[in-house]
Amino acid sequence: MKIEISLIINRAIQLLLAFLFIHNVSSRLFLPIIAVFITEMIGGATLTTVGFAVALYSIAKSIVQVPVARYTDTHDGEYDDFYIMLAGSLITAIYSFGFIIISTPLHLYLLSSFGGVGAALLMAGYYGIFARHVDKGSEGFEWSLFSVGGLTISTAIGGAIGGIFADMFGFSMLFMVSGSLAMVASLLLIFLRPYMYKMRREMKVPPLKI
Repeated sequence: MKIEISLIINRAIQLLLAFLFIHNVSSRLFLPIIAVFITEMIGGATLTTVGFAVALYSIAKSIVQVPVARYTDTHDGEYDDFYIMLAGSLITAIYSFGFIIISTPLHLYLLSSFGGVGAALLMAGYYGIFARHVDKGSEGFEWSLFSVGGLTISTAIGGAIGGIFADMFGFSMLFMVSGSLAMVASLLLIFLRPYMYKMRREMKVPPLKI
């Protein structure tokens, strides 16, 4: 039996990959140096503060993402996934802008929790849409593009540029650029909406029993 593998990527996947690349670059601009910002620019903050902020972000993301993903799986069509992903993208943009105005550890903790919720909504919607639009026969190739381009290369670019940018223009401008890039990524989703399914093409998956 001959198996043909096509390297032609459908439009929805192209848009999803472009969105993730831009969005991940935006968040990685400040990720490698965020501890420096927190300890130097927030009054009373220490490395312990940094650790708690990271923990709160992760906890918020973990608590929200799984039930939201389960919700989208149990509702037909993709418009719920799309709007949840869009909401998460906008929240993460606000999260980046938020670093410009925070001044206390409490502000940081609240902002970190808010950012974790945004990341949870974004990825809960994104994973479902991406999985349903992957081209049959090119699953490994397109998921590899997701991993390498959307996550790895974007992280390298964002990290490298972010440090240089912060040195040249300061933290406030860095967060402004980061938030602006996240907004650009969110606007890109407008072009994705016409490709959303009104009804799921695949068969319904039986409810998960735990």
